[in-house]
Order: sequence, then structure tokens, then C-alpha cells
Amino acid sequence: MYAWLPDALSDDSEIVTANRRLARVLKACHGESRIATGDKSWRTPPIAGWSDWLTRLLDSAVLDTSLPTRLSAQQCQVLWEQCIRSELRSPPANVNGLVRLAMDAWARIHDWNVPFEECRKSAFGPDQRMFAGAASRYGATLANNNWIDDAGRAGLLADLAGRQQLQLPRRLFLAGFDRIVPQAERLIGILTEQGVAVTRQPAEHLPADLSLAGFENSDAELRAAGAWAREQLEARRGASVAIVAGNLDDDAERTRRLVLEGLMPGWQYGDARQTAVLNVSYGRRLREFPAVAIALLALRWLVDDLPARDISLLLRSSLIGGTAGAGRSRLELKLRELPDRSWSPALLLRALRAREEDADAVEFLRCVRRIDEQRKSIPRDSSPSRWAERFDGYLAELNWPGPGSLDSRDFQLVNRWRELLNEFARLELVSPAMTFGAALGRLGTLAADTVFQAESDQAVVQLLGPLEAAGMEFDRLWISGLSASNWPPVGRPSPLLARELQRRYGLPDADPADTAEYAKRVLARLASSATVVQCSYPRTEGDAEQTPATLLGELPEPKDTMALDAGWYASSLLRRRSLLGAEDDPVPVVAAQEVVAGGSATVQKQLSNPFAAFTAGRLGIRYVPVISAGLAANLRGNLIHDVLHTLYEGRPTSDEIASWSHDELHGRIAKAVDRAFMRHERAADKVLRRLFALERQRVQKLVARVVELDLGRSPFAIHGVEGRVDAEINGVNLVLRYDRIDRLPDGELVILDYKTGAFKKFLQADGHPRDFQLVVYACTLAKDVAGLGLVNIDSRQVVLDGAGKPFGDAKDWHRRLGGWKAEVRNAADVISHGDVRVNAHLALNDARPLALLSRFAELRRDV
Repeated sequence: MYAWLPDALSDDSEIVTANRRLARVLKACHGESRIATGDKSWRTPPIAGWSDWLTRLLDSAVLDTSLPTRLSAQQCQVLWEQCIRSELRSPPANVNGLVRLAMDAWARIHDWNVPFEECRKSAFGPDQRMFAGAASRYGATLANNNWIDDAGRAGLLADLAGRQQLQLPRRLFLAGFDRIVPQAERLIGILTEQGVAVTRQPAEHLPADLSLAGFENSDAELRAAGAWAREQLEARRGASVAIVAGNLDDDAERTRRLVLEGLMPGWQYGDARQTAVLNVSYGRRLREFPAVAIALLALRWLVDDLPARDISLLLRSSLIGGTAGAGRSRLELKLRELPDRSWSPALLLRALRAREEDADAVEFLRCVRRIDEQRKSIPRDSSPSRWAERFDGYLAELNWPGPGSLDSRDFQLVNRWRELLNEFARLELVSPAMTFGAALGRLGTLAADTVFQAESDQAVVQLLGPLEAAGMEFDRLWISGLSASNWPPVGRPSPLLARELQRRYGLPDADPADTAEYAKRVLARLASSATVVQCSYPRTEGDAEQTPATLLGELPEPKDTMALDAGWYASSLLRRRSLLGAEDDPVPVVAAQEVVAGGSATVQKQLSNPFAAFTAGRLGIRYVPVISAGLAANLRGNLIHDVLHTLYEGRPTSDEIASWSHDELHGRIAKAVDRAFMRHERAADKVLRRLFALERQRVQKLVARVVELDLGRSPFAIHGVEGRVDAEINGVNLVLRYDRIDRLPDGELVILDYKTGAFKKFLQADGHPRDFQLVVYACTLAKDVAGLGLVNIDSRQVVLDGAGKPFGDAKDWHRRLGGWKAEVRNAADVISHGDVRVNAHLALNDARPLALLSRFAELRRDV
């Protein structure tokens, strides 16, 4: 491959490529050829991408006066934003989209040598007039400060070359250019006049082996491309294989995953070193990488309070504050129990302090404390270079990017982040001072605009966009997405320039003919870059049928290409219709000192699905509470429980409750509400305090209705509230916590449980308890139990529903209760022997939470 390369590097010539990727490939190819000839050292070949070559050429200028200061892309972006905001009466909060369009339009009028005065005169509509005004400000700012941007470099170099103020190469070789813009042609023409021999990469002929395949959709097409690449590598070890995807920049990560499905079925089980065999030319936005996202989040906490979801991310990430272990996990679970709000570091410290003593939790809280201290010393404004130093220092104090050594990919990522900080620091030229918030916002914008991809020497398959493949040569090439609706791609003329002006100067995509002609040229170049080229297209896109692109001509299409797509790897697992059991791996019995978690709920699970009881009681698996806006349902329920506990903690009798006057009753309720709400309201913001105020009113009314319900019952005395019982039932140690136990005049007890959700009946239609929670409590009491009841507390109704003597259900009560107790003891006995059976008759929704562990779907299918 690249047979022209040795000749192109002879006679002190320089090679200029259309992009940096081709320059790297050519350097690597040259190095391999020198190694093959036995050389151990050689001069680095003068190969550079167009932009890098312009910079090198400009550095060679011989002048009596200094050159204009070159602005970076980031500096130009800030300058454009300033000019656009000055031009608009009511600029939007985020002008990034306008800035990108303006920078593109400015580059086009320079590349195609369009006089700015014509651009200004032809402006039509508010957007074009806005650009003309902002561009005028921008150009004047550059001129007044003796600055130059990338759009003006080629023009400046043409002028310098014409005055013989540049050190020029003897020979220039251009590689990979599908289109050379007029400004570049002017520069090349002047170089030719100065005696530089300019040669262009020779065009290749279409290969003989060119074929077309259609697939059901684009997913199937990309999976098939990956499978085809694997076949080519298996057939010819060391072959250069590439896949071109037309819309790679739209969603590079999804395209990568689909290709890997065919290239490496089951790639999800491998690590980054294995998936590195596929190199994607288009990386991800820098702020999409977890390390950068966490860094920006931690920095934002220095100036803004963070919602609970963001704090949760920081707690679960090892990138801040060292390794995230069990202590930090418990802190995160505690955070989920608190009302969601915007948390300052100080408030979070007060809410979580003294909760954990594990080293990882202590270290995280130390970092939070350091953030709180730094908040107080942040200056009002500073220069970008000073902010960059502070940002780096803040992150170092938080142990970012985590403990341990970095692998190659992470090392490159951290280096790119630090390069971004340097680029941010250089914004001082165009924006001397910023507030902390503005500086952090600007850094976040730069991270969102910067595309990063780690370099790897393990790649054997290239995944490229059509333009990234410019000038490259391969042994095997697959070109995807060649449907008539996608190829040629939709033209994108600049909306900030008059269409007639764009047509007159021949700007790209000014009319459909130009778009089609350029697409034809790119496709011809791609089809000529390998000895075997496979073209493909999706037969459907959404609900629309697709046909092959007309630019392909009359390529034959095989009738059966579906076999190339093996489908999703995960679907192959469904064809495994049986499970193998390990007969010699029994679950250990419950040990004498072992405490089974979950209390009465574990016993209830044993009666319906023993496997759920095992995971909850023996393994300690819990559902992670969802962070929800406002007051979560469980918090609202706990508040009612806390108020009733405080109200009745003196264990009054029904007569004493009846003796409370109206004012005394409401005073007691108000004090109980204050006590229950106080610890939550301390960490509440303005919105949350308002929600708590509304909830206070609701809880006061509901508790008053509970008291009213108690006053309508037969005489009783409250025996206990919110009590803990350490119980042992048939060899199973449980920790139980009941809501309330009342004592009747004859000494018998009534066990009550508060239910604050949807209304629940205690008994089913067959007279059997729906939930054995209260029966479990009854098993632990020495005294006779006269009844079991649920106090349903809801805004619609407050109702007591139960079974036993107080509910007019005295017939055979103790016999029935004894039978229920026997069921509980039997369930405990089975638990103690290590029961892990799965109830295959459960509804799918009921089994779904534990389906991954129990393999419920497979078991039910095999039954």
C-alpha cells in the first residue's frame, strides 16, 4: 500500500495531508518500511496535516516586524460570543449554537475568497444581518489587536510567500484532498510561482471486486459489517480492514457497539483491551467521560448547591475522595432517605456527620469539608490562567482522578483534560477576568466541544467517517449507509450567508448539484481505496423503505445477504433451554448466632416466594430507594409514624385520651408534629420548607382523625409503641419492630400496624391473612392476643380493619390464630434449613425484581 510514498519523500519533499489521521498512518507506514529494510534509525519524515503544516510554514517566516498573534479555536469562540452578544438586543442565555454557525460562515467566506463587503450587502433577514454585524466587530477586533485566526492563516501565508518571506520546501506532495478550497489553491499557486514543485496523490482505478448488499435495517447492516471484518481477518492475518459509516459523528458510540456485536460477539464480557481492536475515528465529547464529568461536578459544588442525584454520583465514584467502599455506600443510602433538595457542603456535613466511621466515608466527608472551606475563599473574579491553577489545585485536594495508577487510556484522558486547562488559561488574551461561575461554565463548554479518543496500538479494524478515510488505503473496505436517502448526504449551506452569494462564489452545498458532485467524488475515492470493497445499505429506515444510492450505478445485489448478520449476541442465550444445577452446593443452615434480616417481612416472603426470603433475609439484598423530587412516599409515611409515636409514647388509656380537651389535644398533636418534622426541616431549602408546611397541615388532620378513631373503640390502654423485639422462632433469630400494642381490660392484647399507603384489608376473601406481619408479632408475645388490626391512614379515610374479638370476630379466634402461628413457625423452620426454592407460578411483574438472580424466566419455561 501507498506505493507512491517513497517517491513522495525523496528530494527533501514535504507531504501535506487532508487530515492528521492520514499523516499518522503515512508516518507509521514509512517507519514499517524502514524497519523491514533493516534500518534502526531514520529522520522523522516531514508529513503533516494541512492545519499543522500551515502553522509550521508560518513559523518559518523571516520578517523585520512581528507576525500577528494567532488565536486558538477556543479564543476565537469566546471572541465570537462577545461580538454576537453585543449585536443582539436580547441574547439567549446559551449562544453556543450561534457561535458555531458564525465560525463556520466566517471560515467559508475566507476559504472561498468572498469579499466581506459583499457578504454584508447581501445579508437578508435578521440572522444574516446579525452575522454581518458580529463579523464586522470580530474582524475589527482582530485588526485592532494584530490578531489572526485559523480562517486567515492561508491568506496571510499567500501574501508572505509572494513577498518571499517564507522558507519553502523544494517539493510539496498533497495527499487525501477531495476538494481544495480557493484560498488554499491561491497559496499553492503562489508556491508554484516561487519554484515549489507541487504534486498530488495519484488517483486509483475502481477495483474489480466491488459488491453491494442490503440489510433489514441499519442495526443489522452494522452488525454484518463487524462480522464481515472478522471473516476477513480470519482469512488473511494482518490485513488492513476498515468500515466506513456515513453518520459516525451523530452517534459514534452506538455505531461502535453495533459493529462490535458482529466483530466480537459477547464483547460486553471483555475489557477495554479487547474492545480496543476496533479503532473509531470519531471520539466522544470530553465531558461525556466519567472522569471529566465528575471533575466538573465537584468543581461546580464550589459555587452551586447540588441536588441529591449529583451528590449520589460523587458518593458512588472512586474518582473523588479515594476508593468508594461500604462506608460511602451506606452514606449514599442514608442520603436517599432524606428529602431531596439542593445540598451545600455544610448542610450535607450536618446531615451525614457521625454516621460512618469507615475510612472511605471519613475521607469523603473530609473532601466535603474541604470544599466547604474553599467556598469561603473563592475570589470574586480572576484571570482564566489563575482559575485554571485553582481548578487543578481543587481537584488535587479531592484526590482526583482517584487512587492507584492509570492505564494508558485513562492517562491520555487526564493529559487531555490538563491540556484543556492550558487552553482555557490562554483565554486570558481575549477575556482578562471572569467570575468563578463564568470560568467554570466556559470550561464546561470547552469540554463539551472537545472530542477525545485515546490512541491505541492494538486496533486491527478501523471504523471511519467518509472524510476521515480520505487518502487512506486498505486491503478490505466496507462502506455502509449507501441508501438513496442518505447518499449523497443532505447539503448544509450556511444559514448566515445569502444563498445567492453562496452560489455565485461556489460555496459548498450552495446548490444540490454541488452536493451530489462532491458526494460522487468522495464515493469514487472510497471505492478506489481497497482491493475488495463491500457496499451496503439498509432496506428500511423507520417505517420507510430504502433503495440503493443511484451514485453506485448498477452494482449487482445478491439475493441472500441476511446470513451475514448474526443478530444480537444476547438473543443466542435465549436458545439455551435448560439450567444445570449444582447438586453438591447446598445452602448452609441458619447458624445459632445468625440474625436473619428483614424481620417479619422475610417470613412473609417465605410464604409466597422462598427465594425472595433467602435474598432478603440471608443475603441482605435490599432495593435501593429512588431519589424523588419533593417528599417521598416513605418519608411521608414515616412522619405519620413518628408523630403517633410521640403522641402516644406516654401509653395513655382510652379514658385519658378522652379526657383531653380540644385545645389540649391539638396542642399535643402540634408538639408531636414539631418534634417529627424538626430534624428534616433543618436541612430544607425554601421550596422544601413550603412542602413541609403543607405536609404539616395534612399530618395534623390525619393524626386528629386517628385519635377520633381510637375514641370510638371499646376501652383499651396503650401497652407499647414503636417497640423492638428480639425474637427466636424455630431456630430463626429475628429483630422485629411493631407500631403499637393495646391492652384490653381483660389483659389480652391487640396488635396494630399503621398503613399509610393504599387501603389494605387484613383478611382475604377466604378468611386468611393477606400479610402475616402481625401474626409474626403474635408469635413473640407471652400474653394472649385478642386481635390483629391495620390502621389505614389516608387522606380519603382513616379506617381500622382487622380480625379477632375487638372486631366482632370472636368465634374460634384462638384456634384460627393458632393455625396462622403454626404457618409462621413452619416458614421459620424451612428458612432455618436454607430454603431457596423459586415460585415458578408468580406473575412475571412480581418476579421481575429478582429475575436476574433467580433465572425466573428460564425456570418457568423449563417447568
